[in-house]
Amino acid sequence: MNTATNAAAVRTATASSNTLLGKLRALALHALNLHLQNCAVIAEAHRRPQ
Repeated sequence: MNTATNAAAVRTATASSNTLLGKLRALALHALNLHLQNCAVIAEAHRRPQ
């Protein structure tokens, strides 16, 4: 996962979080980040031999 891109997205989201759309964008980015982390965990679990 590209943490530099995620950090830039978080900075952008926090800069514009004073509006409703900014808050929704920040929430969507956070949900996407959690989803990608979850996918990485599942992929790692499937990659390892049983």
